[in-house]
Amino acid sequence: MAALFTTPKRNDTTAGTHVAEPDVRRRIGLAHGSWRRVTRRIVAGAVCALTVSSLLMPSVSLAAEWVKVGGNKYNTAASDEAGTWSWDGADDLKLNNYNGGEIQAAGKLNVNYSGTNIVTAEWIEGINVSHGTNENAELNIQGDAGSTLSVTSTEDAILSTGNININGAGSVNATSTGFDAINAGGDLAIKGSGNVNATGASDGIRANGNITIDDSGAVTARATEDKGIGTDKNLTIKGGGTVEASSEKDAAVEAKGSLAATNASLNVNGVEYGVYAHKGITLDHANVTVRAGKGRYGGAIALFTYQDDIVVKNGSTVDAFAEGEVSAAFSTRNDRPNEKGGHIYISDSVVKAIARYVENGDGPIPYSENQDGETSPEPQGENIGIIAQTSEGVTPAVISIIRSKVTAEGDTAAIFARAMSADGKTIGTIKIENAAIQTPEGGKVIDYRKLRNGIYEAGQAIGTGDAVIDSPYNEAVAKSMVIAPPEVAKPEDPKPDETKPAESKQDPKPEGAKTTKTVAVATTKAKATGVLAATGDTSGAAIVATVLAGTAAIAAGTMASRKRS
Repeated sequence: MAALFTTPKRNDTTAGTHVAEPDVRRRIGLAHGSWRRVTRRIVAGAVCALTVSSLLMPSVSLAAEWVKVGGNKYNTAASDEAGTWSWDGADDLKLNNYNGGEIQAAGKLNVNYSGTNIVTAEWIEGINVSHGTNENAELNIQGDAGSTLSVTSTEDAILSTGNININGAGSVNATSTGFDAINAGGDLAIKGSGNVNATGASDGIRANGNITIDDSGAVTARATEDKGIGTDKNLTIKGGGTVEASSEKDAAVEAKGSLAATNASLNVNGVEYGVYAHKGITLDHANVTVRAGKGRYGGAIALFTYQDDIVVKNGSTVDAFAEGEVSAAFSTRNDRPNEKGGHIYISDSVVKAIARYVENGDGPIPYSENQDGETSPEPQGENIGIIAQTSEGVTPAVISIIRSKVTAEGDTAAIFARAMSADGKTIGTIKIENAAIQTPEGGKVIDYRKLRNGIYEAGQAIGTGDAVIDSPYNEAVAKSMVIAPPEVAKPEDPKPDETKPAESKQDPKPEGAKTTKTVAVATTKAKATGVLAATGDTSGAAIVATVLAGTAAIAAGTMASRKRS
């Protein structure tokens, strides 16, 4: 069991809830990636390095320097006789029911499409914009409502060595049978009201820079080998639309920066990780469903951040499930002194977090066996619904639940916060405010403490009894837990001469939120054991009403069986 509390390595079969050390994960990426794909990325990086001097030069041209359509190169304005495409010799390439080969350009290119357009390419990118002599690459794609642009290639379907912007009300379908569906060497932005469907043998959608999805339509990204959506920086999702991401063999979503979803829906299904954001996850007035199946080494985490916090707020609804020998629905960890993180904050929201050894099984093997054949009284694996942990003397792990409905289940524990330190003074804590533990009966915050190999582990869990436990597998630890805010009483209708209270400047409405009637909340805080948070959170009672309205639906919902690939 010592391995559960050490920095896990990718090849540890029982490495603890946090399976992948990011640096290790990067180093072994070749194990499941394509050598051809990796080599191509290295070459692309070298090309970018060689063009640095030209990129720093001021642009003397605001147009594509040349274009290729169907294998034919043009340096001046051109079109076909059928009128299915035309280039103005500058920025704009228009497609109107085009059905042909690849499209390439150097510099900036605006692709405007109408009607039904099909681009088909083999052993070359479908649409590819590269850096020009005097101008950075930039690919802008825009279509009218009812129009479609479908790009299929054995290489990347849509590629730019610079930025990519997809806008408008049309639909863009990108399919790669060998590499990425949509690949931006810079930033990628999807805006408007249209739909984007990206299916890649490698990544569905990826960018070396930031990815911003500000779209009221639907964005779907599917991958076979790698990420559904992957970015080397930050992923921002907003605009009221729906984003779906999935991978058959890897994380559905990975951001090496942060993930922020505001006023949007996010549905993901991945292997080993559902969402892995290295620098924090913020869900603000968002509707999120996450599934994670076990990876090659038995681990699975639905929502995971390594060096920052998980924040769920402002009427968000989150349903997270993970299945694996070592699994967690919510997980954050920090063992780096110079990084913040290791905290989970849930306020004014509805959360369901479930971690199982086997989704429809009876839980983990009752006793684990080591290499010498000796048995341990602790079950094999670790399955925790919500877990936060820190070590190396950083800010202690905290799980904070404020005015929220939280349902958590785990074969090992429902909810657990722990911190490791040399002197035992650092303690992981669970804080509950304006909410009460409904189940288990007699449930409370209980303390955990253990000295292991000269390092103190100290924290808290939800459970029963008064004794300090020394193992998360202790029978006193709750395997299933429900925390909910007090009942909300609807106030009497205001008299005609009463004025409507002003909206608090400290509690602005989330983007896209609808106005709701103000409700009154009992001023007495709900009784809760453990530490009560002093967070300064001033979220309004209207959001509490929204939370409670959605509680019944999520509490009554059953866990859908995850399809096995």
